[in-house]
Amino acid sequence: MALESWAAFILALLVTLAVPGPDLILVLNSATRGAREAASTTLGILGGLTLHTLLAVAGVTALLLSIPGALDIVQVLGAGVLLWMGYTMLRSGLHRSQVASPTAAPRTPTGFVRGFATNATNPKALLFFAAILPQFIGHDEHTTIRTITLCATIILGSGLWWGLTILLVRTCGLQRHAWADRAITLLGGAALLLIGGGLLATAIHHLMTI
Repeated sequence: MALESWAAFILALLVTLAVPGPDLILVLNSATRGAREAASTTLGILGGLTLHTLLAVAGVTALLLSIPGALDIVQVLGAGVLLWMGYTMLRSGLHRSQVASPTAAPRTPTGFVRGFATNATNPKALLFFAAILPQFIGHDEHTTIRTITLCATIILGSGLWWGLTILLVRTCGLQRHAWADRAITLLGGAALLLIGGGLLATAIHHLMTI
């Protein structure tokens, strides 16, 4: 594919990654907990992107969006995941804010599970593969190679983006401060609850008007 088209696609990808969302919240939260947790979360996010890639290449994404109400159902599922993540993060943060507690720390999902579940059910990722990706693929004899190139760009570019984000957090030394981990966990949990609640309300409203 032409270099200028590839550059334009990379720009579109960067803009999408730069918009704050659930992935950013999870990466920031995991980065304060340790490099291994951060790497696990990133791999989970990339796993979700790989799933979106396979679905888009197979034509499942386009077929799904052609069904009335299908995107709303995906949004309801994604909202449920975000509400669950937000609850577990808030619960974990509140527990760590207690100086002494007789109860055991609440169990939270692994970084990989959180990253994969959040990205795989993220409507923003679904719409990116359904609306933006096809504009750069085209319909000619080079469609297959362009599809492979662009999908590889998404996965590798996202991995580099989140890797740099983790490096920035670790370089700033936030992982050395318990208050930073607690603050990011509490604020991140509240943000996920708000995002999930908004998605759920929007999806239900749209489903009721179909």
